[in-house]
Amino acid sequence: MEGLEKFLALEEEKRERIIAAAMKEFLAGYKHASTDNIVREAGISKGLLFYYFGTKERLYQFLVEHIVRIFEAEFLDLLNVYQTDILDSVWQLSLLKRDLSEKYPVIFDFVTSAYLDSDAKDGVAKDFLAKAMARRAKIMTDVYSNADYSLFREDIDPERAIRLISWALQGYAESAAADAVVKPDEKLQAGSIRENYDQYLQEFRAYLDILRKCFYK
Repeated sequence: MEGLEKFLALEEEKRERIIAAAMKEFLAGYKHASTDNIVREAGISKGLLFYYFGTKERLYQFLVEHIVRIFEAEFLDLLNVYQTDILDSVWQLSLLKRDLSEKYPVIFDFVTSAYLDSDAKDGVAKDFLAKAMARRAKIMTDVYSNADYSLFREDIDPERAIRLISWALQGYAESAAADAVVKPDEKLQAGSIRENYDQYLQEFRAYLDILRKCFYK
């Protein structure tokens, strides 16, 4: 696609300005996002935006793919899935996510809005989330497969304990996501989730400590 190639060839500052403007606008949800607002924020013409991406849907899809590339390059490369304490590995995942949200705040907000958006065109957001969840499941499988069973108490079955830990962590993630849900007529405020991330971390750490006391020696 010639337009996209031209976009990727732009100087970095201009390219990132357009990406940031688009992600910020999509916080309103796919249905309510306005390309007029995007071009105004980015300082480009509407014709140029559509030359680069063709349609609003393709722009949204590009943003999703852009995030996946960053996630692959900067998050997974830093993750040590081979350490044998699974609770330490899970904690490391949380800290890396926090660091990524601080380095790329607009991306973090966009991902959050995509998670909550039920109107994303043709399921693009859902496709992204499905890929993200599949990747997360693969990471957690690697984490659990490297677990050091000797860390667990001798009076419990380590495999069942790991299963219970997995269920507990999944339940906490679903609960945190439910707390973040906004009403259909409300716009997710940029930074609203990130501002409370340290609070989430403290609460999550407390749950990990309980799991450690329950299952570890």
